[in-house]
Amino acid sequence: MAAQLNAKFFRKAKKLNRAVEITDNQAFIPAVNDSPEIRVPLPNRRPKTIEERNSEINERTMEITAVEQQIEVERKTLLELVKAFKAGGPASEVVAQNLKVQALMEKRSSLARPAKWIEELSGLSFKDVFASKRDDRKIGAPVYQVKRRVEPITSLYVDLAAAAEAVEPVVQAPELPVAKAPTVTVPKTAAEAAQGVIIGKKKKTVIKLGKPATGAPGPV
Repeated sequence: MAAQLNAKFFRKAKKLNRAVEITDNQAFIPAVNDSPEIRVPLPNRRPKTIEERNSEINERTMEITAVEQQIEVERKTLLELVKAFKAGGPASEVVAQNLKVQALMEKRSSLARPAKWIEELSGLSFKDVFASKRDDRKIGAPVYQVKRRVEPITSLYVDLAAAAEAVEPVVQAPELPVAKAPTVTVPKTAAEAAQGVIIGKKKKTVIKLGKPATGAPGPV
């Protein structure tokens, strides 16, 4: 039976006193002495196929192209508004249009480089920053660098758990109530109606006296 990623797997790693190592799509316990290496597949993700990656890149390229075309159109509009402002037009329209172009450029940047982060560069000197040949003094302040990635690591895998949650549940149509046939009341005859009235009357209760006990003297 193949090993699985469960509590038994981690107990095995603790018993062998070895840390669990993770690869792209597997977790494994390194070989120790006579114990062989134990590998198990990660159940939560799988690598994307070449077709899936190419399809995603092509789709993103088309989105970038559409945004760039929209930027060119809005830039021309901005140029016309600037000319109108120089001729005495309102400045509010220029500011609003400039913000619109800026938002589109930020959108294009996020599509072209989805992953963005900042890293601190330690041990830099003025020679490293300014390409100087003599000034080897260290910079006394922290220096940060903005780094970008065209294709983020998360785009290389398919999260199976998230994909399962994204599937919409099947909504069943509610059951419609079955229409019942209307109850038809048959009119009663005069005799049945009269009988019903008689049966419905309250019955009188008649109390009968019992016979006198034997041996009792009768009336004189």
